[in-house]
Amino acid sequence: MTDVAVGILRIRGPHAGRLARVAARMLPAALDRALADVDDVVVDRVEVRLAVDIDGCDDETLAVLWADAIRARVLAAGDGRTRRPVTPVTPAAEHAPLPVTGAPTVLAAARAWLAAAAAADPAAGRAGGHRGADALPRALLTLSDAAVARAVAAAAGPPEWVALMTRLGSALGVPPATDGPSPADGGHPPAPTPVAPLPSGPTSAPTPDDRPRRETEVLAAVAGLADLAAPHATAVDLATVTRAAGLVLLYPWLAEHCRRAEGLHPELDPLDVREAALAAVVDPDDRTLADDPLVRLLAGRPAPICAGPRRRHPPAHAPEVAQSALGVLASFTALIPGFERSTPAFIRGAWIARRGLVDTDRDPVLLLAATHPLDVVFPRLPYPVGLLRLPWSRPLSVRFRP
Repeated sequence: MTDVAVGILRIRGPHAGRLARVAARMLPAALDRALADVDDVVVDRVEVRLAVDIDGCDDETLAVLWADAIRARVLAAGDGRTRRPVTPVTPAAEHAPLPVTGAPTVLAAARAWLAAAAAADPAAGRAGGHRGADALPRALLTLSDAAVARAVAAAAGPPEWVALMTRLGSALGVPPATDGPSPADGGHPPAPTPVAPLPSGPTSAPTPDDRPRRETEVLAAVAGLADLAAPHATAVDLATVTRAAGLVLLYPWLAEHCRRAEGLHPELDPLDVREAALAAVVDPDDRTLADDPLVRLLAGRPAPICAGPRRRHPPAHAPEVAQSALGVLASFTALIPGFERSTPAFIRGAWIARRGLVDTDRDPVLLLAATHPLDVVFPRLPYPVGLLRLPWSRPLSVRFRP
């Protein structure tokens, strides 16, 4: 989007006067940045709610937060009122001309990658070496371009495209599509993405990894990974991809949180307990995060940290660990004026749950972390996050990209 045109702006609430000034002075530039990578779209109405303490935020933070909320609504507007649909990219009934440059190459890479995934033994962990399915070809990262994604979707056809989205979503930790999403800010849920049945195969009953993903979320995850990948890399090792890069922002409180969890489970392996405790900070309902490479690193798991996932059971005192995790989040936002009363879901979405790449071949280990809109608050933190370690972990160097 190169131009943003707003017809009528209505602001309601006790802070309408201040928000009107922010809208006049700072919101236009924030919208330009937030919508820079969004295709042209016409939306009749966008309604957002700022669920933060307005008095505690400066004008720049308000503008960034406001623009990010608008971006989320614009991306969800795939209901036929768009000139060039942002989502879904599944081919529509009409035969609109689509760009085809590069589509055959990307589709060939996708088919080879899907074949490698199908041939891989699901019971074999990554510890024995990097299988073909564990390396995401660089060509697939070009799906972050909406034009390329539309062209590949058209060339592949619905069943093959859905199979690709499902496999990519599973590899990148995108949750399966649900029938009734409920946005945190109380607005209208995004329109459901049409899905086609997955091709039949020799497998038994579908597992959660077999269920279709929303194209929007999968392609957003691919775009985030494309921003992190090295320019010269021919592939991205999926064993190095973390969904929990924001944990580094919480490191002053993580050691005590892990010790509390260990004290609650003296009969268990402390390493396993620390992994479960760190995963609970990111998402207490997603036990697979205990196998995340950054979680394992911060828990002190010795190399190789990218060993295959294991069956996890919730610890006996999981509710107490989850409560301790909430305390970690509250301690973090207590340092950021205006966000002291933010909900745990907002904190996790705004700062903690973010993608990154973990390079354990370096000393110290290097984490390349994705940037989020509200990272503008980082200068307010009274501690650095460039280099850190926990009592049991290797030193970790952190860089935010782009």
